[in-house]
Formats: sequence, structure tokens, C-alpha cells
Amino acid sequence: MQKKELINYLNNYLKINDFIDKSKNWLQVDNTKKEIIKIWYSVDASTYIFDKAAEEKIDMIICHHWMFWWYESVLTWVNYERAKKLIKNNIALYWVHLPLDAHEEIGNNIWLLKWFMNIFWLKEEDTIIEKFWKYENKEIWYSIKFQNKIHISSLQTLYSDTLQLKKTLYNFWNKDFINSIAFVSWASWTEIIKESFSKNYDLFVTWEVKHSDLVLSKELWQSIMIWWHYETEKIWPKLLAYHLKDKFWVEIIYLDEKY
Repeated sequence: MQKKELINYLNNYLKINDFIDKSKNWLQVDNTKKEIIKIWYSVDASTYIFDKAAEEKIDMIICHHWMFWWYESVLTWVNYERAKKLIKNNIALYWVHLPLDAHEEIGNNIWLLKWFMNIFWLKEEDTIIEKFWKYENKEIWYSIKFQNKIHISSLQTLYSDTLQLKKTLYNFWNKDFINSIAFVSWASWTEIIKESFSKNYDLFVTWEVKHSDLVLSKELWQSIMIWWHYETEKIWPKLLAYHLKDKFWVEIIYLDEKY
């Protein structure tokens, strides 16, 4: 399909202009191609991913993390090497961060929540799903409350293993059964932990956590489960890939490579 058409569609579908994000959500590196046939999806943008994309003759890479954040202003060191590999091999790079975390159809948070409901046979009429916490005045994350309580160990076995998640549980509340969870696809913040505690969520699920936040959580008796960043964000590339394949019949390849 035409590159311009694809980029315009992504910008509108992902609603990138609705977010104040320190990430630069859009086409970050252009190429000379007018038509995009082969798209590579990955969580991260790095030199080793670009090398493999070059081998596969990829036209465009769509990723979630890196390459230019708010603080990068020069092409030096690793950023120079990344940009050089893309330009040399005529590969475009499209990057989208918070809009994917928040997206109501293919976002990381909503799909982890939906998967949770499916695995534990939770019906919509028996649950309360709400947006949880704002970033730059934009609601991004989700919470869920459900009638039938679930043993907390099931989150470490059935749920996490099914999704192939790494998991670390800190059951500071010492509850065996839970019926409310707040999902935050990012690193923990002190304010978010306070919010989870103030709203009486049995469990706060996050991707990464600081030592100081674990100390605070223990003081508050706020149980935390860490699913780790990469493992939880492998979902959206596949969902976006199949969405574009169904709509535009482009060739899709997902690279599941962490380090």
C-alpha cells in the first residue's frame, strides 16, 4: 500500500495527536519508498533488530520503544548507529508509545484485562471496568472489580503461564483471594500506588517497580505483582499487525526478540 496512506491511517487509528507524550509518536525515520509491502513489528527499536530487518528486506518497522525520546537532540553514539542502519537499508521507522498503551481495541492494558476475564470466565455483567489513573490529563490504564473472588496464586500460574509472563508477587496484604486489580503498563509511581491503595484494590499490577515503591507498598499493605515490561508488551504488535493485514493485505512479520 502507499506509505503516505498507511502513515495517515496509523496516526488517525492510534489517535496519536490526542496524547501529550515525551515520546515522539509518528514516523521517526523516513525512507525513499512510496509503497510499503513488508512490515516488521517489534517491541523495541535497536541495532540488532534493524540488522535482521535489513536481511528480510523490510520496508517499514513499527515499534513501541525507542528510538527518539524527548531528550535526544543529536545523532551521536548508538542513535547514530541506529539511524545509519535504517537509512542505509532504506527502512522506515514508525514509533507509537502511550497511544498503544491506552488504545481501547489493541492496547496492552485492555487486552491483558480481556485475557484475564477470559481465563477466569468472568462475564461483563459481573465486572466493573474503569479507567485508572491519568497521565498529562489523559486516562490510559484500566482497573477491574469482579464478584467471584480468585485465588491470588492463580495469577502466578494459570494466568501468567498462559500469557508466558514472568511474574513476581509481593502479597503485602496477605490476602489469599482477590476481586479487584489495577493494571498499569508502565513503571510504578508513588502517586499510582497511593491511588491504588486509596481505592482499595486488592492487587496492583505493573510492568516495573522501583525499590522505594516496594517499600511504600509494604508500608501500605498494598500487594503488587510485577509482570515485567517486555513480556507484557508483546501483545500489541501482533494485534496491530493482524489489524493492518486484514485491512490492507500487507505482509506482516513479528520479531519476538528481547535482548
